[in-house]
Amino acid sequence: MDAFAPSTIPRRVLRGVPVSPGIAIGPAYLLHPRKREVARHPIAPEHAEREILRLRRALDAAAKEILAIRDRIGGGVGEYEARIFDSHALILRDEEILAAVMRDIRENLHNAEYAFYRQMNILAERFDAAKGGFLKEHLVDLRDVAARVIDILSLAGGGAGEVAPKLPDPVVLLARALTPSGLSQFAPGKLLGLCLETGGKASHTAILARSMEIPAVSGIPWADLGIDAGRMVIVDGDQGHVILNPSLRDIKEHENRRAARLARESELEGLRELEPVTRDGKHVSLAANVELPGESLSVLRHGAGGVGLYRSEFLFLGRDDMPGEDEQYEAYRTLAEALAPRHVTIRTLDAGGDKRVAGMEDGDERNPHMGWRSIRVSLRNPGPFKTQLRAILRAGASRNVRLLFPMISNLQEFRAARKLAEEARAELAAEGIPHDPDMETGCMIEVPSAALMAADLAREADFFSIGTNDLAQFTLAVDRSNERVSDLLEPHSPAVLREIQGVIEAARTQGIPVTICGEMAADPHLALMFVGMGVDELSMSPVSIPEMKRLIRAVGYEEARLCAREALRRGTAEEVHAYVEERFVEVYGRTKK
Repeated sequence: MDAFAPSTIPRRVLRGVPVSPGIAIGPAYLLHPRKREVARHPIAPEHAEREILRLRRALDAAAKEILAIRDRIGGGVGEYEARIFDSHALILRDEEILAAVMRDIRENLHNAEYAFYRQMNILAERFDAAKGGFLKEHLVDLRDVAARVIDILSLAGGGAGEVAPKLPDPVVLLARALTPSGLSQFAPGKLLGLCLETGGKASHTAILARSMEIPAVSGIPWADLGIDAGRMVIVDGDQGHVILNPSLRDIKEHENRRAARLARESELEGLRELEPVTRDGKHVSLAANVELPGESLSVLRHGAGGVGLYRSEFLFLGRDDMPGEDEQYEAYRTLAEALAPRHVTIRTLDAGGDKRVAGMEDGDERNPHMGWRSIRVSLRNPGPFKTQLRAILRAGASRNVRLLFPMISNLQEFRAARKLAEEARAELAAEGIPHDPDMETGCMIEVPSAALMAADLAREADFFSIGTNDLAQFTLAVDRSNERVSDLLEPHSPAVLREIQGVIEAARTQGIPVTICGEMAADPHLALMFVGMGVDELSMSPVSIPEMKRLIRAVGYEEARLCAREALRRGTAEEVHAYVEERFVEVYGRTKK
């Protein structure tokens, strides 16, 4: 079908969740879910052990297939991304699942494929019922493994698992769900973009899509698509929308945006090895916010000076157990060694709120963001907390790791967390395990009480990290997830900016560095002010670093100081914004993009 042929289907814009950046424009390919009929065949009691043998052979065969996929991804995309398939292998080796299936075969005399299908459905229901949503994101992985084993047991034609169609031309793939192994089977260059119904940013499919640089949007209901195969589709992985049957104007606009992005990336490439220094010699470190050890390549590619915030939650989410010390150590060590001698700041677990972690749930809360979360959870679970502290200290043997405690609200909390870190150090020393005995310990300032106590905290912390996302919402009493009031969360608020200025001044008095690691760090207007306030480091998404480096190299520190001083005298967010925009054009020669 001609993608540009006249269509009776109107242009539609669907809003979803951006999970992999970039813009894709191309013909639609609808990947319909494959229907699997799992028949129930009663077996004779004397055949039960034969069915169990069939099951074991199928599990072994599935494990070999997954290992082959893992090796292919490791060689083509990256070793860390290949570890996604380790979780698939773990499901196949799960003794509880195997025991439950064998019991079903022996007691209920079910054939192997039906017994396995039944048990995996029980497990899938548990994933789907998870309140936090992260187990739901990995439901696709579970079903991928189940389908692979059932196909082998059923001797389904075409091989086991998800089989990618042979595509003559590159397409935008529309699907209810796409498994990591299914994504890995498409030939390079055949997928322009992805439009999916299920899977969030932390899902394994999304992680793989980002590594393969395939733009993707999720959360688009399959029932809302209503488009013929071959019709033109736009997937905007930056803004999180999908346009069905776009107009020529839509296509031109997105082609221009894509071209501008590529041109900007090419232009900024020359800045990668240059230092972020103002015209008059003030150095402002630019670091990256990351979630995965595999993002080290992106950190290096965009010229970051290190990692200002490593969110360690990824290791804990989407599973029904706690990661052990060695597993955590390997993840932290991988990132630290890949970036050495650049610094890596590891934030301890920020559980709670919308991030449910197995073993740390405490029932439902009316306002979880201000309740059972972050350092409060860690301090009341000293065993798992100390396990994480040991892993971080061990990873710091390379001497480029810093330890950061989140959501500290008072001095007592910081002292309690630091005391557990000291105990972990003493244990490692007694056991003769290499670690960093002098690791710097930082305090995250993201609630107003910590900002008010900054002078006291600065006397005991080695550095500050200001989390502007939470600091702004708590200061302004605005829930950023509430659409009715989210527009009141104004980043140019004089209250928030004066609060930040006070924290920086308290840190300067004690001679400790300050990093700003929230979304405000990547805003060019606010970055100009932060430089003028005297911040030492700005930490942001790796892709934002080149543009920020160009800004810093184009301005003078004294100009930025004047801008910050005058802006902080304004009484409203609108007045601050207007003044900074005026100064921004004067010192940078352009408006904010």
